[in-house]
Amino acid sequence: MRTRFTDNQKAGIFTGLVLVLAVAAALVINATGLGSNPFGWAVVWSITPTLATVIMLLVVTREGYSREGWKSLGLHRLGLRVWWIAFFGTLLITVVATAAVWATPLASVTTPPGGILNSVVRLVIQVLILATTFSLAEEIGIRGYLLPKLLPLGRKRALLLTGLVWASWHLPLIYLTPLLPIGNPVLALPLFYAAVVAGSFFYGYLRLASGSLWPSSIAHATHNSAWGIMVGFTATSSPLLVNGYLLGDFGIVITVAAAIGAALVSRLVPPGGDEVRRGGDTPELDPTAQGTTTSTQAP
Repeated sequence: MRTRFTDNQKAGIFTGLVLVLAVAAALVINATGLGSNPFGWAVVWSITPTLATVIMLLVVTREGYSREGWKSLGLHRLGLRVWWIAFFGTLLITVVATAAVWATPLASVTTPPGGILNSVVRLVIQVLILATTFSLAEEIGIRGYLLPKLLPLGRKRALLLTGLVWASWHLPLIYLTPLLPIGNPVLALPLFYAAVVAGSFFYGYLRLASGSLWPSSIAHATHNSAWGIMVGFTATSSPLLVNGYLLGDFGIVITVAAAIGAALVSRLVPPGGDEVRRGGDTPELDPTAQGTTTSTQAP
């Protein structure tokens, strides 16, 4: 079996594999009736990027039989210095985007049924759970394995292609199951791709700035939790427009805010940040002192 591939070839094989697994997962969800079990279908679906990564490392390239192969995923470092950006930065994107819509005649702020404290507690719990399970399973494949393999093409091109693959990975869930309704596909599908690509730049820069996968998993989990909770703070007579196309998971305003956030976070990436593809040994950047690096790694 051939085990020596270029990074671009590895990225191409992984992309084909993860998309095939996505289609298979959607078919399994339909065939087994898992659509009525949120936990069950989420497990089957979100595990596919991790499964594709394991197949690449153990079967296709066999890099997983060495410690360095697994280190390339960025799981061995915590990236603690940018955790606060991953959580509060992502939360700020959602809050600012929502507040901008509150300022229009389309929506206004309201108190959620369970109260503010309950919403805060629910947010923290959801982020903790998602960042160590479902979001992490996606991140292992998309920004743990795929992004470093695409970096030889250039940082921005790699982040763009990563976002496009990640968005396309969702298509079987959109078109083969009823579990991810997006509304009118002519309008919603371009918005969906734009939102996922913007998020991919934001999460990807966190990955490159820290040399760790954990900040991108935390940011991913925070986004998935925050936008749903902020819906409870929003009163509107046009829920589809406001919570679907302006806010929500792929709303226009959140997408613009995420793009701005990505541009700001990109400033944290050190000049050698792309070396993450060589095993995640890039020095962590101290975001309080741009341009300064340290060789100390998180355990």
